[in-house]
Amino acid sequence: MKLRGMVAVVTGGGRGIGRAICLAYAEEGADLVVASDVAAENAAVAAEVGSLGREALPYAVDVSVESQVNEMAEAALSRFGKVDILVSNAGINRRGLLIHSDSDDWKKTVEVMVYGTYHCCKAFVPGMVERDNGRVIVMSSIMGKQANPANSSYAASKHALIGITRTLAAEVAMMGARGVTVNAICPGIANTEMVTGSEGTIARLSEMLGMSREEVWEQLLKKMSLQERLIEPEEIAAMAVYLASREARGITGQAINVCGGANMC
Repeated sequence: MKLRGMVAVVTGGGRGIGRAICLAYAEEGADLVVASDVAAENAAVAAEVGSLGREALPYAVDVSVESQVNEMAEAALSRFGKVDILVSNAGINRRGLLIHSDSDDWKKTVEVMVYGTYHCCKAFVPGMVERDNGRVIVMSSIMGKQANPANSSYAASKHALIGITRTLAAEVAMMGARGVTVNAICPGIANTEMVTGSEGTIARLSEMLGMSREEVWEQLLKKMSLQERLIEPEEIAAMAVYLASREARGITGQAINVCGGANMC
């Protein structure tokens, strides 16, 4: 098992990519803090982790609120004594043209993804630096490397997360913590509720453009991938396992695509 004896905190862990990462980590021997703002989803994933023979602490948290993140860090340390891996995955998606966007929605997107990652890194990275051992994995997106029309707040946030990743990687090295790595994963369009659900990307584009969901997929989204398919959450989780493992100790400050060739930067 690649992650035997490790403890991971996964935000946005109650569904989609976060859930897949939690289960993949459990299969590789890690114990988990399953964190999101939906307690029932956290509990369900924690039960799945338990069925795999690992321990899980479900924790309801709004990562945009620093005090709640600090309380989560205290709970994690109280339960497990350490945190080896932080996966900052919590995110939201508020579509709309920039000039027509709602400023409160725009602000909330930035608060959850950018400030949420900032809060989590502030809470968990000092312990990693002190032990000179740890893995930080930030969930960005290929939309952090390219334009994302009708989704400006999401694109801005995902671009910012790559900047945070690269800067934090340099900072922990500057502090002498050579055993701490910081990387971002940049998924392509994934087969999750955020994309395919009743209020997901496909549905919102269908409404905005007056196209059927099938037309949105065939004419717009399918062509974005060289493989002409959605990326499965388990594929992203496999990269998260690798980056958390000892084998990836030489990789830091990187933003790695898992996107079927949709982006080559």
